[in-house]
Amino acid sequence: MNKPLLIAAGLLLSLVTATGQALAQEQPAQLQSLLELSPPASVTPVPTIKAWRLAQNTKVLFVENHSLPMIDVHINFAAGSNQEGDLPGLAAMVLSLFNEGSTLKSANALAEGFDRLGAELSNGISQEQSFFTLRSLSAPHLREPALQLFTEMLANPGFTVAGQRRVKNEMLIQLKMERETPHSRALTLINNELYPGQPRARSTYGTAESLERIDEAQLKAFYRRAYTAANAQIVIVGDLTPQQAQRLSRSLANALPTGPALPDQPSSSGPSSTGKTLHIEVEATQTLIMLAQSAPPAQHPDGVAVLAGHTIFDQILNQYLREERSVTYGVLSDIPPAQGPATWTINLNTPSHYSQNALDHIKTLFAHYLEDGPDASHLDDIKQSLLQGLPQLTASNLAMRNELSMIGRFNHPLSFGYKTRQIQALTAEQIKAAMNRHFSADGWVSVTVGPRAEQLPLPDVMALEASMAHSCMPANR
Repeated sequence: MNKPLLIAAGLLLSLVTATGQALAQEQPAQLQSLLELSPPASVTPVPTIKAWRLAQNTKVLFVENHSLPMIDVHINFAAGSNQEGDLPGLAAMVLSLFNEGSTLKSANALAEGFDRLGAELSNGISQEQSFFTLRSLSAPHLREPALQLFTEMLANPGFTVAGQRRVKNEMLIQLKMERETPHSRALTLINNELYPGQPRARSTYGTAESLERIDEAQLKAFYRRAYTAANAQIVIVGDLTPQQAQRLSRSLANALPTGPALPDQPSSSGPSSTGKTLHIEVEATQTLIMLAQSAPPAQHPDGVAVLAGHTIFDQILNQYLREERSVTYGVLSDIPPAQGPATWTINLNTPSHYSQNALDHIKTLFAHYLEDGPDASHLDDIKQSLLQGLPQLTASNLAMRNELSMIGRFNHPLSFGYKTRQIQALTAEQIKAAMNRHFSADGWVSVTVGPRAEQLPLPDVMALEASMAHSCMPANR
């Protein structure tokens, strides 16, 4: 087994943000659908990132890649839930209504149009942003009508009464699922504890009461305010010349509402690190354990050191709780990149009779980690693994599109692998200092979701295996 690749798998997911399998070259004349593309035969050189700003001040990033007869477009807006004021759920409702048709076409007509052209569409929303993606074959007779549909959808959302009713019902279902899902219930408790009374503690889907208050005028006002060209960033990757990409970006931006970029939302008061452990009683054989502390923004000078530090600690937890104690299938640690304060969460499932001891061991291990810092072998493994994984950043259009969206969002230098190079220069002492500046051993807010059960000591699997191996040795004769 390749240990370095295993050690830094979580960090690679954060830095590479590559999804899916790389697509490859076929003869354009034979392609009728994106599904017909096959894996590439060779690796292309590291591409150049081109950047420009449009008349509306829209930032555009572009990578020219003719290895595939396709293009990927990503446009994001500073239109997340932190912009909705006292109407929780407003931003998510506007985002969902883009799926309900435009003023010119019904939802079915738009969907059939994209399907007929072999194009793929997606969108999403978070606290800080909303985004849309389009993937299309690059042949003009397919690309141009796909871009026309995409532009129409963004520039002329329908906001029909029937669409609003459907979206509200869907969001109520999502809220119900959040109240029933162990992970969502734990995260809600943690956010309320870390950020009491702050907008970031509430669900992206709002509340049943706030959804009832949202009307068409408020939806349209949010759209006109948040979905302006100045409030957008565009990423284009694929089989286009720079001139074609510039025309595409201008056409898209010119169709959007006019108006200024929205100001950054001021950070609320600092997080409340109460050190509390909360419990949600449910009938189950497993207990979900979740711990959280507030983390610095991605652009903070300590951001890269914290990213490396939490990844190393994640590997320590997996080594101890999964490999040595065998009380979980895996520990997941995550700090989502954010322009404002982020939240570091650690979660795992374990048999209920180990839950309290597992939680105590996590806190003890973290106290030692803050005191000692990462050891040189862990840091070297991560550095080596990131170097080996660097080609993944440009292995596919999707990988490049995702990386460019991060570069644009956080104003990173126009270079693939920027964070990888930063981590190569980190020392263990720098990581230790950064982790101690932003986290404390007793600062965890912890939640357990499961039944109360009599606690057992964590098993020592490695000692047991060694004992069994010794007992199976042939006796001396």
